Amino acid sequence: MGFLKKLLILSSIFFCSLSYADFEDWSTKDQRLYTSFVTLQAMDVMQTFALIECQERSPYCPYYETNFLVGSHPKKGEIVFIKLATNFLIYNMLDKRMNERERRFTLGALNAVSIYPVIQ
Repeated sequence: MGFLKKLLILSSIFFCSLSYADFEDWSTKDQRLYTSFVTLQAMDVMQTFALIECQERSPYCPYYETNFLVGSHPKKGEIVFIKLATNFLIYNMLDKRMNERERRFTLGALNAVSIYPVIQ
């Protein structure tokens, strides 16, 4: 699982750098909100990986995925792909399509929504 963590982190950095980002031009508050959002997304991925490992070890695993995009028994590769793709799209939307006020509101909403799967 250590390898997958490293792959996820390196892939996130790689995809963000491909977007010609102006992250340093964002306000400090927006940067912190985005960092919190990415952290919540990484926590969700790690929890989903633990669920997948439980399902692989035991046919009687009491846990199942509720995200309709991947089904109740997802694969790790599917999770990584979907998270990277959606985060890439979200970052580009935040960076290129929104002014500072819209970005701040959207980041707050993304953080609020991202807390739910992590605490569930």
